[in-house]
Amino acid sequence: MAQTFFHPFPKYLQIRDILTRRLAHEFQPGDRIPTEHALSEQFGVSRETVREALAGLEKEGVIRRHQGRGTFVERLPDGVFSAERVTGLVEDFTEFKLDTWSETLQSGPATAPTGIVRALRLANGETPYRICRLRSLDGKPLAHLDAYFPPAIGTRLAGIDLRKTTLMAELRNTLGIDIQEERQEVDAVTADTEMATLLGVALGAPLLCVRRYFRGADALHSVIIFVSHFRADRYFYTVNLGSSDRPQRSSKPRKAQQG
Repeated sequence: MAQTFFHPFPKYLQIRDILTRRLAHEFQPGDRIPTEHALSEQFGVSRETVREALAGLEKEGVIRRHQGRGTFVERLPDGVFSAERVTGLVEDFTEFKLDTWSETLQSGPATAPTGIVRALRLANGETPYRICRLRSLDGKPLAHLDAYFPPAIGTRLAGIDLRKTTLMAELRNTLGIDIQEERQEVDAVTADTEMATLLGVALGAPLLCVRRYFRGADALHSVIIFVSHFRADRYFYTVNLGSSDRPQRSSKPRKAQQG
C-alpha cells in the first residue's frame, strides 16, 4: 500500500510563505536574493520546488529575474507580515532545515480522553501509548504535541531520540510503518494553566488545535492520532483549495509536500 498524506499546504507554497516573510523583514528593493541552488540547499528541497515558489513571487511583482545576473527584489510584499508566524505541517519545519527541535515531556502508557481511546480501536485491556512533546522554533515555544499509539507501536518509538526529528519521519523511515492520513480536525481553543505555562502564553490565550488521524495497513488496530496545540500568535492554518497559482506546464501533472 502506498503511503498517502493529506497535505493542505504544498511545499512550494510553504517555501513561498517563508520567503515572503523574509523579504518583508530582511530585504530592500534592489537586493539580490539567494540563487535557486542555494535556496534548495537551505530548505532541503528540489530546485523545481524552489522554482515554483519563486515563480509565484515573480508573478506578483515582488521579485524579478535577470538573465545572467540573478534574482532581485522588485518591491516589498504587500501587507503586514509577522516574522514570527509560520504555517504548514510540523514535519515540514524539520525537513526545511528550520531552527526547530522538540523536548519529550512524557513517553509511556497513559490514560487518554474517551474519544481518543474509542478512535484508537485498541484490543480489550490495551492502554494507549502516549508521547507528549513541546516543539520550539527559533528558540521559542511553538506547539504542544500529543501523539497516541497502540502500545506495540509506541514501545518501538520509545528509544528514539526525537529532539531533531519528527514522529512522522521515524514512523515512515525508521520503523517502516505504512500509514495513511484519513482526516484532520481544526479547532480554536484557549490555553489552560498547563498549556499557558508550557507555551509561554497568558492563561486563556488563543490556541489552534489540530487533530490528525492516521490508519495503518491493519485497519482495525493500527490507528495513530496526533493532537497539536499551536500558539495562535506563531502559527496559522492554511488550506490550498486549488492549483490556479501553480505555474502552468506542458509536462504531465505530478504530485505536489508535516514535518
